[in-house]
Amino acid sequence: MANVGMNENNKKIPRMLLTLSIAILPISMLSVAPIVMAIGADTSTTVTRTLSTTSPTPGSTFDVMLNITKLQIGGIVETIPDDFAFVSTAHPSNQTDISGQKVVFALVNETVIKYKVQASSEAEGSMTFSGTWYDALNEAEGNIGSTSVSVSATEIPTPSPAITPAHAHSPPVPGFEAVFAVAGFFAVAVLVSFRRKGGEVKERE
Repeated sequence: MANVGMNENNKKIPRMLLTLSIAILPISMLSVAPIVMAIGADTSTTVTRTLSTTSPTPGSTFDVMLNITKLQIGGIVETIPDDFAFVSTAHPSNQTDISGQKVVFALVNETVIKYKVQASSEAEGSMTFSGTWYDALNEAEGNIGSTSVSVSATEIPTPSPAITPAHAHSPPVPGFEAVFAVAGFFAVAVLVSFRRKGGEVKERE
C-alpha cells in the first residue's frame, strides 16, 4: 500500500499530465501506438540517481541525473536537501514544477532527466537526496533509492617541505676522507721513490 507522504508528493503529477494531454492529442497514432501497447506489458519500473560529485563544497553547483526504465507516462518527485537549491534543467518547463525542496517532473517516454543544484554557502555535513516515481499507465508508484552527499570546505593543502637536491648538504661518504688520505700518501711515496732512484743514477754517473 502506498504511503500517504508519497501520495501527497505525487498530487501535482496527474495535474501536469492533464495539461500535457492537450499537447499529446495531436500526436499521430503511429507515435501513440508504442504507449498503448505498453499498457498490458510487464513494467518493472526502475529509477536510479547518480551525482556528478558526492563531495561538493559550499556554494558549488553540480549535476543530478535520473536514469528511468519502463516508465512511459508518469512522473518523478525529487526531494533535495534543505541546504541545496534547484538551479536548472533541460527538461521542458511545462513538465517541471518546483515547490520548496521538491522538484516534480512529468514524464512522457523520457529515459533520462538531468538537473542542476547548488549547495548553499553555509552547507556542511552529510545530506541526502530522495525521491518517488509514479506510473500513470499502471497506477503504480515507488521509491527512488536515496543518495548521500558530504559537504565540506576545501582544505588548503599544507605546503610540502622544500626538497633539497641529493647532492646538496649530503654527508660525506664514510671513509671518503680516508681514501683521499691514502691516495695522497701513495703519491708522496711514489714521488720520493722516483727522486731516490734518480739520485742513485746520478751518483753512478
